[in-house]
Amino acid sequence: MFNKAKFNFIDWYMKTSVIDVFTICKEEQWLDRAKLEVIQLTKLRELLIHASENTKYYQKLFRENDFYALDILSFDDIQKIPIQTKKNITTNFSNIKSSDFSLYAPRITRTSGSTGEPFTIYHSGLAHTYLRALNFTAWSQSGYSLGDKYATFSGGSLLPDSIGFKQSIYLYLLNALPLPSYHLSKERFISYLNKLKEKKIKYIYGYASALYDFAKTVNAEGLDFSFVKGVFSSSDMLYPQQRELIEKVFGVKITDIYGNPESGLISYECENHNGFHYGMQNCFVEIVDEQGENLKEGEVGRIIVTSLNNKCFPIIRYDTGDIGSLSNEPCSCGRGLKLIKNLGGRSRDYIILPDERHIHGAFFNHLSSIYKADWLDRYHIKQLSKDTIIFQCLANRTVNKNEMNLIKDEIIKGLGRGINVSIELADSIPMTKVGKYKLISREFEIND
Repeated sequence: MFNKAKFNFIDWYMKTSVIDVFTICKEEQWLDRAKLEVIQLTKLRELLIHASENTKYYQKLFRENDFYALDILSFDDIQKIPIQTKKNITTNFSNIKSSDFSLYAPRITRTSGSTGEPFTIYHSGLAHTYLRALNFTAWSQSGYSLGDKYATFSGGSLLPDSIGFKQSIYLYLLNALPLPSYHLSKERFISYLNKLKEKKIKYIYGYASALYDFAKTVNAEGLDFSFVKGVFSSSDMLYPQQRELIEKVFGVKITDIYGNPESGLISYECENHNGFHYGMQNCFVEIVDEQGENLKEGEVGRIIVTSLNNKCFPIIRYDTGDIGSLSNEPCSCGRGLKLIKNLGGRSRDYIILPDERHIHGAFFNHLSSIYKADWLDRYHIKQLSKDTIIFQCLANRTVNKNEMNLIKDEIIKGLGRGINVSIELADSIPMTKVGKYKLISREFEIND
């Protein structure tokens, strides 16, 4: 009862309804595909009609492409709408906000994901609700219930050991133990081990790369973590060797979660680990080729997502920058949700410092000098050695040295004075083989 009271308070304060939607998501994942597609198409039609009536940007876009929301009868009908990018959304930001914006409990979200491209959007209270509820639905496969204590290897603070009062209260209500994953060292991992064992925490959630580093330390120490019931990874690619070690150390199958929160996409592995079931109640996913043409089932292409519950700031046919395919085949687990397979290009690397700290790529995403830089289109971190990095920038206007030095100084402050940081303007940013912008590259080998 106390746990439910805490979550009721969170829902009241955050203007969300996670308790109710979590229950709904757990039930709806077992509906047959046809029923889920009816829910999905109904929400898609409602969103498009709302956008056509309440947002200046989509009114103009629909008109220019002879698209009439009231006429939509199938998923294929939205192919008339041009695919949207971060640049489209950033350029037309004020005109994407709906005229009844304030009715949807909007909250601002800043992200640059793994691409290093600063991005700001709004989520409605309902969209935020679904993002959290679907995440908890993935966890529930391991027995998680709202209010169960869990540890999280992630975070968004430049000074991870200093958590603000409001954030502390929020984490307390969630029953979450934060284990910041930016500044990682053996000593820090050992302290984490002791906390987990002392508190008998059953569920662990975090960046795949951080969980892997943690598992290596646990393995070396030979400690028993049989009390752990679930491990959940997210935010960067979970490689086979990482999965193998994490599962060996903790004695449970890891559940990988793939998401693109700005577009409303949250998907998760089931017990078969044969792809990612995505929340059809919260988004609509398409796979297209380089020309924007829809691909057949099983063909690998660009992942395009429409967020179905974000009426305050509609995000329609958004190019996530990720690569994958769709499967319409029923999964033997019994869930009716469609599967995303063959994921590629999703990676969030880390840099390694002379004292062996591992600095997660998300560290850079949360520096205010970066996400507030209106001149910065995209960036890339090149690490030449353990004590030397180059911050490469793509600028959308002429930029002076003082503006660039704001970023340099904040990086040095966060990493430490012994690190050589230079910042330079670049004509292009390196891409992966599958065409995604890479956040971090290292010019030296490491031993895993």
